[in-house]
Amino acid sequence: MHVIFGGAFNGKRAYVEERVQGQNVQWLNAQEDIPVRLSNTEVVVVFGVEHLLEKKLEEWLEHLERWNEEVEVVIIATEIGRGIVPMEASMRKLRDDVGRFYQRLFTKAESVTRIWYGIAQTIKGDVWR
Repeated sequence: MHVIFGGAFNGKRAYVEERVQGQNVQWLNAQEDIPVRLSNTEVVVVFGVEHLLEKKLEEWLEHLERWNEEVEVVIIATEIGRGIVPMEASMRKLRDDVGRFYQRLFTKAESVTRIWYGIAQTIKGDVWR
């Protein structure tokens, strides 16, 4: 499992698209229903997890771990905290849930790469692809 993370509109998707070029890729929006099974694919790319609360994040984590046994899994994770505490309680809960999820996800990942304004920095594992 590979995690690519960074701020919004910092080049994460372009980075992933370049690395999966020529492969059979299934792109999954985490805000939609979790597919029962994967289509004929070599790589699964999941994006949008930063919009989910704890219960849904747990469901996704279970699927990601299972899929990782069959295909290459890439998660595009948008940083939503950066030390800023939201005023609304619901937004604080979202930030906290996503932060705890990212900690677990990053621990399980083979590689973690931060994209900041188009510059990739691998902070865990080998450079992905």
